[in-house]
Amino acid sequence: MINIIPSRPKVEKKQKLIIEIQKRWNELDEKKTYIIVEEFNISKVSAKKYVNMSEEDIRSLDKPKKHQKTKGTATDDYINIIYKMLSDGVAPEIIFSYIIHKGYKGTWRALDNRIYYMLKNNFNRSLPMNYYLDYKYPSTITVIKRNDVIKYLTTKDDKIEVNKTVEKYIGIIKDKYPVIIELEEIYNEFYDILMNNDDPSLLDDFIDKYEDSKLEGFINGIKKDIAPVKNAISYPQSSGFVEGNNNKFKLIKRILYGRSGTVNLFRKCYLPFLVTHQDVDLMKTVKKGSIINCTA
Repeated sequence: MINIIPSRPKVEKKQKLIIEIQKRWNELDEKKTYIIVEEFNISKVSAKKYVNMSEEDIRSLDKPKKHQKTKGTATDDYINIIYKMLSDGVAPEIIFSYIIHKGYKGTWRALDNRIYYMLKNNFNRSLPMNYYLDYKYPSTITVIKRNDVIKYLTTKDDKIEVNKTVEKYIGIIKDKYPVIIELEEIYNEFYDILMNNDDPSLLDDFIDKYEDSKLEGFINGIKKDIAPVKNAISYPQSSGFVEGNNNKFKLIKRILYGRSGTVNLFRKCYLPFLVTHQDVDLMKTVKKGSIINCTA
């Protein structure tokens, strides 16, 4: 039997409840937690916790919890400087740089938060995210993104203007990164199989050649849809027109959020396809209650 020393009323009440729960648990032939939950109207988590508590755990509930003193941050030594500079109207980004120059050793995020909340709470001003960062490349550096290189290598339509910067430096890029040459060769090989040949057996040769390479994931995707891919090679017909229109319809439907009704949905979907027609009565089309000729 656990002896309870009178203490705070709420703690004493909780201790008695736990003792009662454990006593009831020991009387049960089948140790089912839901019985404790229903009889004592507590959660399943609490029931499991109370049933497994030792006598020492129950007694320790009476001991006041020790709260650790909040540890200061590296910005605490600079609070007065930050406040004085803010009150003098110094720009936050200059304050940020000045504190770092003075020997601040903490994280940039902590300093950012300190300046942000001091300005907001004391001067009722807000700052945009990452106000202290301004990413710029020197004017002497030419920036070419990876996506720009890939787009340049995979563009086959003469009507599309190529990136002149990539075109100027593509030789240097290939010398620096030989994998670009390999990528271009593989892409051109696959493009020729799809667009410039009528022999689907060439696709099998392509799969055999690269199925154990870094293109394994891509090759496995082709294998799963091998029949449609071979049909695309063998037949001139394409489902691109239908798929493109379906994509446009779904986009328009998402824009409407399903709130405008079927009639307005039809009008909204119908209008984008009228741009190629010469004689279009726009007002008649959008006029409420008007009838649209679907064969126009």
